[in-house]
Amino acid sequence: MLRLGMLGCGKMAARMADALKGHDEIVIAGVAARDRNKAKAFAAAHCPDAKVYTNYSKLAAANDIDLIYIATPNTYHYEHAIMCLKEYKNILVEKPFTMSRAETDSIFFEAKNRNLFVAEAMWTSFMPLHAQILEWIDDGRIGPVKYISANLGYDITDVPRLNDPVLGGGAYLDLGCYTTNFALSLMKDDVKVSRVFARRYSTGIDKDTTYCLETDDGSTLAVLYVTMTANTDKNAEIIGESGRIHVTDVNNYRMIELYDEEGELVETAEAEGPYYEGYAIEVLACSDAISKGLVQAPEMPWSKTARIATINDVVRSMM
Repeated sequence: MLRLGMLGCGKMAARMADALKGHDEIVIAGVAARDRNKAKAFAAAHCPDAKVYTNYSKLAAANDIDLIYIATPNTYHYEHAIMCLKEYKNILVEKPFTMSRAETDSIFFEAKNRNLFVAEAMWTSFMPLHAQILEWIDDGRIGPVKYISANLGYDITDVPRLNDPVLGGGAYLDLGCYTTNFALSLMKDDVKVSRVFARRYSTGIDKDTTYCLETDDGSTLAVLYVTMTANTDKNAEIIGESGRIHVTDVNNYRMIELYDEEGELVETAEAEGPYYEGYAIEVLACSDAISKGLVQAPEMPWSKTARIATINDVVRSMM
């Protein structure tokens, strides 16, 4: 049984806690928020048996915690990750993992020195349909991947943290990690950012961003778009030399469809379980890795998180 601690009691943590209900392999042993009333209300609503902490450092130091899920605002991920690692705690850090590649490297350095498990909470990478997409491609079902497109948009301009530069707001940091992760899963290691177009508010926050990733040899192009001002269809296409794959909801795969060279549908796979089951799948995968003595999740290795952090830096610098 894995004893999970939750550092941060916001919307993401609530979804995670609810998704874990019914999974006896995971017990939420502690929750922490700076506001005691918020922490108590969170525990009462989502995990009544969890111990309540009003000091993040006390949760990090607790002896009855095996893994800490860090779900605080973006700009605090690095600080809280280092704090937990210094208390010799394994960590699962909500996306975006950090605010820079330098912070990402520092976390991995600390974890490596202490032989601790670290993973980015990129739940799509842990989903069975993600593995199925990669299997279809590895089996040559659509031939070499030539073109990728994906969009992800929600009407979430009323969310305070997304409008606050101090908290790492903006469409790209909140949503772009999903489209970037999706594209990188399908492209070679030599990926560069070739184009970026962002529309920004006077605060510097981007309300939407369109960007292109390209392999150095020019063999594969990804055109990606994220927005926080409107609901898009959230779908993706993977175009190969001899077929294509359509993905319904790049943020939480619901269905994938395989088409042949003639455009005929040849195979379909659909997600099983409730919409937020991916959170449980993610934690169960981390639990399995920890039980095996691994410091990385095979589904989301450090190298991939580092690549995403590098692209994040470049995209933001080109806005």
